[in-house]
Amino acid sequence: MKDDLDDVTIETLGARGDGIAHAHGDRLYVAFAAPGDRVWARRTGKRGDGFAADIAALIEPGPSRTDPICRHFGACGGCATQHIEPAKTAEIKRDLLIQALARHGVTDASIDATVSIPPGQRRRARLGYRSGRRAILGFNQRNSRNLENLEECPALRDRIAALIEPIRRIAATIGVLGKGADIQVTETDNGIDLLIIPKRDADPDLRARETLAAFAEDHDLCRISWQAGRDWEPIAQRRPARVRFGPATVTPPPNAFLQPSRQGEAAIVDLVCDAVTETKPKHIADFYAGCGALAFPLSTLGRVTAFEGNDEMADAMSRAAGDAPVTVERRDLARQPLSTMELNAFDAAVFDPPRAGARPLAEALAHSTVPTVVAVSCNPSTLARDLRLLIDGGYWIERVTPIDQFPWSSHLEAVAVLRR
Repeated sequence: MKDDLDDVTIETLGARGDGIAHAHGDRLYVAFAAPGDRVWARRTGKRGDGFAADIAALIEPGPSRTDPICRHFGACGGCATQHIEPAKTAEIKRDLLIQALARHGVTDASIDATVSIPPGQRRRARLGYRSGRRAILGFNQRNSRNLENLEECPALRDRIAALIEPIRRIAATIGVLGKGADIQVTETDNGIDLLIIPKRDADPDLRARETLAAFAEDHDLCRISWQAGRDWEPIAQRRPARVRFGPATVTPPPNAFLQPSRQGEAAIVDLVCDAVTETKPKHIADFYAGCGALAFPLSTLGRVTAFEGNDEMADAMSRAAGDAPVTVERRDLARQPLSTMELNAFDAAVFDPPRAGARPLAEALAHSTVPTVVAVSCNPSTLARDLRLLIDGGYWIERVTPIDQFPWSSHLEAVAVLRR
């Protein structure tokens, strides 16, 4: 140790994207370090089972270190690994998934190579806006509630990135926003959908409505909506926002869940449909169905019952169903999981839950006779827990595929196929 610094070599990355090293029997989590880096690390405080640290000096860069491409990297909390070669990141994320499974005793599963979606494909962003002496629009800074005022974002689709400055300017003219808002921007198949969520419950006045309607016209937006509390209303709707899922075209509500990229969604759909096809199913269950991203492609394989607890997303799915063999059932799966008898009516079950996972559903499926279960997850930890429940109920894992839809971040999707 020199001047209270640790001379360490970074071994790998942790779940938050920090470099992991060991010094004097302690584990260090070193921000913005790359595997193989030799650094002088300065401890900044206790963290979990070790210590958080910053790089005081880079002694020797590791073989996977590269130059970040965004001027905001390091300050903006949106990205954690721009300084690491993509191939190395893919390898590390696969290892993190393996470790998460192993913590729940799942050690013999076949883990595919990571499917990596390239940067610049993120079709949805929730930006923070703050007023004051200058208008600020961006993501939270690293480990802070303060916002980084974005001038660019190479993670986003070009049409969204191009709207950062125009949105910042127009938000500054809308006094009813008060001190700030969240502004969600989604690129649908036929244009941009904008949702404004003020930090305080406030309705837009006439001037705000006129300003936003003109903004939608000037920038060829599909729709601008305003959300106060839990309710939203369209302020300007020039055409319905549309997203294609398999044979169906859906008009999602502005706050609907969508996969972050079209390419990532396509990879998930292919994996799910390939797994279900093998069972030659007549009746498929799609749990946490959202607006039908999986239900409609699956409907080309058999009859689908889509379970969704959000009324607006369920309604959007129902309106889009048309002649597709999709039945939509509104159901809170956390509070009302299906019984074993209900589950046994299906030849295959697919679930894509929130980050908290699908524990009640997994427990029920574990007692069922459903031949094939496909689990889609954005949280390796809760996925591993749910897979353990299914394995204990008699399922075996055919394969697990990691999908990196959030390049440069610590987030990871995965698709697991289980059979009886």
